[in-house]
Amino acid sequence: MEFKVLSFGLINSAQKYLTGEVFNYKVNATGSSLKRSQIWIIEFTREDSPMIHIKSSFNRYIAADKNGKITCDQEAPHPNCVFLMMLHPDGRVSFQSEPFKRYLGGNLDNITCFAQAISDSEKWVLHLDTHPSVNMFNPGRKNYLRLNEQSGRVCCDKNLPWGADCVMTFYFDIKEKKYAIRTGNGSFLACNGKIESEVTHRTLYRLEIKNGMIGLKDMYGKFLSVKDCNVKTIKTLNPSMDELFVIDPSPGQISIMSLVNRKYISCTPGPAVYSNVIDINNAGIFQIMQDSATKKVCFQNISNYYLAVVAKGFIEVCKTLDFHCWFQLVYNGEKVALKTSNARYVTLNAGGQLLVGPVVIGKQEEFVFKLANRSQLILQSDFGFIGTIPGKQRLVCNRPMYEASKIILTDDGFYQFKIVLLDKYWEVDEEGFITATGEVPVNFTIELITSHQMILKGPNGKYIVAESDGSFKAVEESAKSATLFRY
Repeated sequence: MEFKVLSFGLINSAQKYLTGEVFNYKVNATGSSLKRSQIWIIEFTREDSPMIHIKSSFNRYIAADKNGKITCDQEAPHPNCVFLMMLHPDGRVSFQSEPFKRYLGGNLDNITCFAQAISDSEKWVLHLDTHPSVNMFNPGRKNYLRLNEQSGRVCCDKNLPWGADCVMTFYFDIKEKKYAIRTGNGSFLACNGKIESEVTHRTLYRLEIKNGMIGLKDMYGKFLSVKDCNVKTIKTLNPSMDELFVIDPSPGQISIMSLVNRKYISCTPGPAVYSNVIDINNAGIFQIMQDSATKKVCFQNISNYYLAVVAKGFIEVCKTLDFHCWFQLVYNGEKVALKTSNARYVTLNAGGQLLVGPVVIGKQEEFVFKLANRSQLILQSDFGFIGTIPGKQRLVCNRPMYEASKIILTDDGFYQFKIVLLDKYWEVDEEGFITATGEVPVNFTIELITSHQMILKGPNGKYIVAESDGSFKAVEESAKSATLFRY
């Protein structure tokens, strides 16, 4: 894994987010939730150093002058943009101007870097900015965390984050300013290494940052560690690589089922690719990657091989990502066809082997994509997360915190969603609004665009859009007008 930086929201003692305005690049602390203007990128000036730059989501750097004035209009960092990040025992951080030794703080429109000593006004809570579905990599063991269902423990023993057991969900408790780690079966990782069904004081951790990696400290001041493979907290004054994690958004992974034989595509030993497996396994799970220019996609398997068109028109696995690995996705409701570069569609022969077939789509060319590593759906729009407002039945797209929906996948490739806390299913009302009022499941359609983005279609046949006022509704006829949601 490469050394990296992380992006955060910064919450002050008045419970407001530091905000970078695009107009005149002003800085204030008026944000009530984490949106684009409240996102800051912490760039370390070098590895193993507490010296940082603070960059806004508009790619401008915070600078402090000798009088404590704060600006955020620098396109490139200069000496006045260097800060020393200091960590406090309660997990909060302070930022000291390196050239002038004053501290960043304040509230509302009065953000300065003039304080000579640290008070509550100069302490900031770090709110990690990432989609909650993540993979957690430990650089000490060079492995990913996964849930061991049999032992009921979280282990650090998987060299690739493949499958649902490697997906962790970060839950940010806005009141406590702490994090919980939810596993794929809905349980939470406790400090003693066990998993618990609900968020408790044993499952909440304070976040600390070091060189673009994070540490998680429990209520007793112990760090989450992978020292004995099973993940639990240990007492240490100096966290090692065993107590640090790299957090990456978890890419969605899919299985591909042929509708003609109801079997899954699998990469068995050898180059040939067949649709001949009844049950999903790691060999039949793929990640989608998109070429941003052509909008075509490729399919990568667990061995880092790609599906490709080879000589004589067969589909085989290929180590090199080249022209023959890219396909156009052609959706028809829940069904999808794979169009090759010569405008023909992937099909099956009598033995289930994949090859290039006709120029029109028939039953032999129809597949369905099934999400293989998501038990719950967490959707994020440009305006916030999808969720419900307390006391209301409509779902909205501008919630500051996510609300997960249980995914129920039908044999035919449709998706049904249930708000577990309400014990209600998603459905669409007469105006097209999505509501959490259903007593019985209703079929929705997902069109996967990349490993991180999707569009959705309601049971009324209309595509779903998110709007700035929070509206979340199925009203669009064209996929081009649909909202891209991060999942």
